[in-house]
Amino acid sequence: MSRIAFLLSALLLTCSLTGCFGEEEEDTGFQWQEKVEVPCDAELVQGLVCKEYLTGFTTPVVSIHHPQDPEIWIGDLNGVISAWDGETLRVVANLSSFVSNCHIEQGLLSFVFTEDFNESKKVLLSYVEPGVCEGPNEAKLVLSDATVEDGVLNISSIRPLREVPQPFRNHNGGHLLGIGNNQYLWGLGDGGGSNSPNKTAQNLSSPLGAIHLMKYENGQVNPVLEDSSRNPYILHHGLRNPWRFDVDPSGGLWITDVGQNCFEEVNYVPLNESHNLGWSMREGYHEFDPNLECGSTPLNSDSNYTDPVAVYPHEGGNCSISGGEWMDWGAQPLQGGYLYGDFCTGTIWVIRDQGGVWSSEVIAQTGTMIVGFGHSLEDDLLIFSWAGTIYVLEESVS
Repeated sequence: MSRIAFLLSALLLTCSLTGCFGEEEEDTGFQWQEKVEVPCDAELVQGLVCKEYLTGFTTPVVSIHHPQDPEIWIGDLNGVISAWDGETLRVVANLSSFVSNCHIEQGLLSFVFTEDFNESKKVLLSYVEPGVCEGPNEAKLVLSDATVEDGVLNISSIRPLREVPQPFRNHNGGHLLGIGNNQYLWGLGDGGGSNSPNKTAQNLSSPLGAIHLMKYENGQVNPVLEDSSRNPYILHHGLRNPWRFDVDPSGGLWITDVGQNCFEEVNYVPLNESHNLGWSMREGYHEFDPNLECGSTPLNSDSNYTDPVAVYPHEGGNCSISGGEWMDWGAQPLQGGYLYGDFCTGTIWVIRDQGGVWSSEVIAQTGTMIVGFGHSLEDDLLIFSWAGTIYVLEESVS
């Protein structure tokens, strides 16, 4: 059996047991899906090689360069943050008692060193708190700060700053991104459940299904926007599960939004100009109607919504978008665009401006289940495997 066929057969088995990658299960219990490690050594564009970087994680989700020390910090969904200096992997924080492990989309979702870290020694953390695992598992998405002391996170210093109730266990989002001037973006999913039962992403009074803009200063988080007609933190809305996003040098915001049953999409909007990305009125380039076949509802032009710049269907084994990074770093073949991948097939694309038209190029067919991407110590691209291995995609040495 080929690597891809083995991967897809394992995925189909686990989907039949629990619901495919984050859809709300109809049964009242939940079991973690079996994890299958498929090495990242498949087809790559010329000049690139994919090889094992680090092992021993549960589900790595983020890696960031330390602002002062020559090391990267790696966050695991299980709540453990580790530091890697090229020789030693050491635990700098164990937040397992602070985070939920009920569901594959819960746990430690993101963290970021604050802009003034050299003075404040503060880190912002985004995680789903522990809750009852049975039923919908209503738990809060929490934004906290904590202090780094002597190279490790002081667990006793963790202090919640914002708490957002989640009506279901999935679609939590949770990504954090610093954008300068002590401002940060925080992504929130629509609260979960199939077919957007609460229609939160189109409700501007709800914090869910949106990208939040906030300022962290003097130990407090406050909204930046002044708009009394909406939740004051909401910058962009109409999102289902903005798992990752990034900003390019021109001030454009790239958002990978996880789809429902049919389409995965990449959105591109000006950073500081609010947009409605369409969910749950739209999915990809089509009107969203869960009762009809994929692609049977054509998209009508509507200035109230901003269309995605790239869409791919659930075909050929593709199932859920993982992203993404604006690439002005890493191996040369990756640079000059926004990089994203698919969870199930391990396909990686880079979307670039080709003469005024956005065009996506396949960079790699890795075969591994991709959760996300990050920076290596050497600033090459890291690929986070769902089964716990971290791979690096770098230029081959001839």
